[in-house]
Amino acid sequence: MQKIIKIIKKWKTLYAILVKIYYFIKDNNKLYHFVLKIITIIDRRYDLKSYRVISVKEFCSNNNQEYLMVEKEQPREVCMPIFFGYREGEAIRSAISPEIYIAEIYDSEIIGANSFIIADDYCLYDMAAMDEENRYDLRCESLKYIDENNIALVMSINSKQTIEEAIFLIGFASSNYYHFTVEILSRLKYIDFFEEYRQMPLLIDKVVFDIPQFRELLQTMNKYKHPIIPIQRQQRYKVKKLIFPAYNTWMPINIKDNEDLIHKDFMVANSGIEYVRNTVLKDNITEGDRRIFVSRKNYNNQRLVNEIEVVELFKQYDFEIIYPEDLSFHEQVEIFSRAKYVAGASGAAFTNIIYCPYKTTIVCIIPREYNFCMYSTIGKIVHLNSVYLDARIIKNGRKISVDQFELDLNYCKQFLETL
Repeated sequence: MQKIIKIIKKWKTLYAILVKIYYFIKDNNKLYHFVLKIITIIDRRYDLKSYRVISVKEFCSNNNQEYLMVEKEQPREVCMPIFFGYREGEAIRSAISPEIYIAEIYDSEIIGANSFIIADDYCLYDMAAMDEENRYDLRCESLKYIDENNIALVMSINSKQTIEEAIFLIGFASSNYYHFTVEILSRLKYIDFFEEYRQMPLLIDKVVFDIPQFRELLQTMNKYKHPIIPIQRQQRYKVKKLIFPAYNTWMPINIKDNEDLIHKDFMVANSGIEYVRNTVLKDNITEGDRRIFVSRKNYNNQRLVNEIEVVELFKQYDFEIIYPEDLSFHEQVEIFSRAKYVAGASGAAFTNIIYCPYKTTIVCIIPREYNFCMYSTIGKIVHLNSVYLDARIIKNGRKISVDQFELDLNYCKQFLETL
């Protein structure tokens, strides 16, 4: 018995080491594939399979499955914000977005916390299909790799469950407030337009139910009281009839290390943002009077390293400090819907600017070199003003989302003096 226990401990140790190695060898394709194979041998729960990547439209066309366009391919405006202290003013740029559609796909598979569909021997993933310049790093959750021949490597656990019919509202980063609000729930706009879908169950990632604010948001957006089917992360389910509303925002989950963000990475459909705002807001306040600073002090990933000093400076200019994680969803909406100024380091809580009164000014602290303009673009859709404050990167992470940066206090004070 003792020998068996020792063997099990050795296997567990090896498995833990392999998982750690996996995160450091993603750019060595052969070694990466080999390590994944070993992991699946050790942990028999996982299946590792490869699929050819195509778009949903191509699959539906080839297989005579229902595909209905609800918004045609069209120009989308992206707002490049003003950075205080720089000569460049606000600029509006344009890029052509893909069409928005609803597809009905039969006898497919879905995987919890993932944004693609498995059907026959294909991985249906529009974001991969539209990456003509090969800029995106699409490895996330169960999608481990896409090679130069457009073959995806997918690792998942077979749940051995079959769902009769449901609407696809799961996806990458559904535990993130921005992604869950803008990329996932806003797509109810296109589903609920059709009466025949209004009573059909929604597939929702189970992680959503672990976060009280997300549960409130889902309950508010689910105005037709769709039944909910929680989906376990990385588990694979068969779905006999799957309703897939296309994505209405086209920001890649990551970009490759040698690439920069560009304006077309921030395209978002007005219809989705406006649907969230109009569904959530009960009273449309025309002018706010509160100055709020959104703190990230209690987050594990604290990007603004001198936030304590920055907060004290904003307090001197009558800003109240809020901690979104301590507030219910409806409390957050109430505060943002009465704001005249919203300031803070870039983060998911800025999604709440969707509920601000028209002409509210958002003050986003972020390094200028990121070229990040999602919140200024959302702000433009709901008629807000945007002013960004440049920050200096002092520590690079694996991705820019985990970089650490610092805001110069004298520069910040100069800006506050202008209010």
